[in-house]
Amino acid sequence: MTEHSDLIELLSAILAGHGPLAEDDIDEFLREAGVADPARALRRLRLRIDLPAGQLVDGRWAWLPSLLAGRVFTHRVTEPEVGFDVLTVSPDLAPIAALCASATYQRLADGSAVHLVTPGDEQLLSQLDIPEWLFNHGDVLAFAVGTFERLGVDNGNLVGLRLGDAGLVVERVTTTAQTTVGAELAVLLDAQPERVEALVWTACLASPTLCTEPAAPLSELVAEQGLARHGNWLAPTDFNFRVWAFGRECDRLARHHRLTDDAAVALNTLLRLYGLLMLHDLRQSLPSADGVEPAVVDIGDTMDDVGNALADPAIAEALASETIPDGRLSAGGLRALANALEPRVASSARVACQWLRAVACERDGDMAGFERALLEAQAMDGDWPLPLFDLAEIASYRGDAEAGLALLRRARAKADHPLVYLLRLHHCPPPADLGRNAPCWCGSGRKYKKCHLGGLPLRDRVGWLYHKALAHVLLGNWTDLRYAVALKRCGSVIDDGVAEFNAALADPVVIDTVLFEGGGFDEFLTVRGTLLPDDELQLAEQWLRTPRSVFEVEQVQHGGSTVVRDAGTGERHEVDGSDYPLQAGQLVCARLASDGVGLRFFALEPVSAQQRDPLIKLLARYPDPLEFVALLSDGADTSSPVRAVAHHSL
Repeated sequence: MTEHSDLIELLSAILAGHGPLAEDDIDEFLREAGVADPARALRRLRLRIDLPAGQLVDGRWAWLPSLLAGRVFTHRVTEPEVGFDVLTVSPDLAPIAALCASATYQRLADGSAVHLVTPGDEQLLSQLDIPEWLFNHGDVLAFAVGTFERLGVDNGNLVGLRLGDAGLVVERVTTTAQTTVGAELAVLLDAQPERVEALVWTACLASPTLCTEPAAPLSELVAEQGLARHGNWLAPTDFNFRVWAFGRECDRLARHHRLTDDAAVALNTLLRLYGLLMLHDLRQSLPSADGVEPAVVDIGDTMDDVGNALADPAIAEALASETIPDGRLSAGGLRALANALEPRVASSARVACQWLRAVACERDGDMAGFERALLEAQAMDGDWPLPLFDLAEIASYRGDAEAGLALLRRARAKADHPLVYLLRLHHCPPPADLGRNAPCWCGSGRKYKKCHLGGLPLRDRVGWLYHKALAHVLLGNWTDLRYAVALKRCGSVIDDGVAEFNAALADPVVIDTVLFEGGGFDEFLTVRGTLLPDDELQLAEQWLRTPRSVFEVEQVQHGGSTVVRDAGTGERHEVDGSDYPLQAGQLVCARLASDGVGLRFFALEPVSAQQRDPLIKLLARYPDPLEFVALLSDGADTSSPVRAVAHHSL
C-alpha cells in the first residue's frame, strides 16, 4: 500500500491534473499508479482530512484550489462577529471555507492564522476564547485578533474571502458587482435540495469568470431568487424543508437504531415532543420577565398511538439514547414526556413511561431514585427488559454477579451481551462441598474463608472496577470528547478512516485519558460511587489521586516483577510487569496505580527519548486530554510489541 503522504500527493495530482472525476475514474487512475487497494484510498478521499477536494452536484470530485483560484465570496458581518474576529460560514462562505479544513490553508496569505471552528471543538474554542453562542448558525472562521479593526470593518460591512496566488486573503469590500450566481444556482436545482457549496462549485466549473469580482453575499442572492434555504441546503421555491428534514431524520434513526420505517417515524415524533417539553420545562424553571406563565404544551389526541409505540423496548431505548447529548437538561424533558403520555397510552406502554422516569433520575445523578423507579417499573411488568438490564447494571456496580446474571436471564439477554460476559467472568459460584478452612478452589494456597468465600478478592476485581467506570462513560454524555481524543490518537496517519478511528476509540490510552485527564472517572465516582463495595470505592479514590508519569525500566526480574524509576520524581517502584514484554532501559508512559495488593501499569505506552522531557513537563501540570494524547502519539513507535500488548490489555 502506498504510504500516507504519498497517497495524499497522488490523489492531489490525479484531481488537479485530470479532475473533476467520478470515483470510478479515480479508481482507474489509482490502479494505474500501482495502488493495490483503491477502495481504501477513496475512503480517505471521502474523509477530506487535509485534502482540499469537493464533490459537485453530479457526484464528481473537484480539486478546490484549482476550481476556486481567483474567486471571492462575501459576508455581511454582525457586531459580535466584528468583536470576536470571526465570520459565520453558512451559507455565504461555505464554498471557500472548505479549504480551511486543510493545513495548507490554515494561514492567510499574510501569514496570520485562520481556523475553521466547529461547535464541538472544545480545545480550539478554549484556545481562541470564542463563546459557544456564536455558533447558532454553525461553523465559523476565526481570524487573528484585531484583523477586522486593521481592515476598518464595522457592523454591517461586507467582508470578502478570496483565494489569490499566495493563498487566502480576507478583505473589506466597499463596492460590489452585478452577478448571475443566484440565477445559475436556481437553474442547477432539481426537485431535491442540494448543498450550497456543491451548487457553487458546479456553477464555477461551468463559468470561469463567476465569483471573480466581489458581489452580494450568497444568502442575499438566493433570497432574491426566492429559493428555499435550510442551513447550507438550497431548494426550489416553496420546497417544504420541514417535511424533508423530518424524513431525513427518520432515515438516520432507522439506520442507526435498526428500526423499521414506521418505528423510526414514531421515534422521531416522540423526540420532537420531548424537545418541546424539555424547552417548556426549562422555561418554567427560569424567572419570567413579565410575570406571564409559559403556555401549556398540548400534545393532542394524535400522540396516543405514537406514545403506545414506547411499548417496544427498541423504541424506548433509542429515545433514551438520542437524548443523552442533552445531559442533565434531558431529565426534565423525559420526565415531562412520561407524565404527558402515561394517562393516554395502553397499559403495555406505561412501564416504558415509568422507565423513562427512572432514566430521568439517573440523568439527575439521583441513583437512589433511579433504583426505586426501576423497581416500580419491574413491578408493573416483570418481563419488560429495560428495567431488568438497568437493575443488572446496578447489581454489577455492587459486585453482585449472581444477582446481575439472574436479572439478565429474565431479560433474555444474549450470551454475547457485554454485561453477561463481564459478570460471568467475575462470577464465583460457591462450591457445595468445600469447607471454610479448606484450601481455596482457585489455587491461591489460601484458605477458602480467606480467599473466595466472600466473593472475588479485590485484586481480581480490578478489571471489573475499571469496566464499571468505562460503562458509565460509554453510556453518558462523553461521546464528543471520546471522538476528539480518538482523532488525536490517529494523528496524521489515517489511511482507512473508519477502521483506524474505531481502533483508536478502543485504544486503552484513549479510554484511560477520557476517564482520568478528561474527567470521566471523577464523574463516575460522584454519580455511582455509593453503589460500589467499600474496598472498590477506596481503591477507586486512590486511582483518582494517581498521576500519570514517564517511567524508565531499570530491571526486569525473574517472576514477572519489574523495577522502574519515575523519570519525573526519581522514585523507584516494583511493578507487576508480567502483562508487558518490558526491557531494561525502555521508557514508558503510564499510570502506575494500586491493584489492591501491589502496583500495576494502566494504559502503558512506549515513548521515545525525544518525547521524554516534553511529556514530563506536560504531566507536571494537569494536562488537557487532547494535548496529552497528541504529544504521546506524535512519534510513537507503533510497531513496538509493548504497544501491541497494551492495546489489547482491556
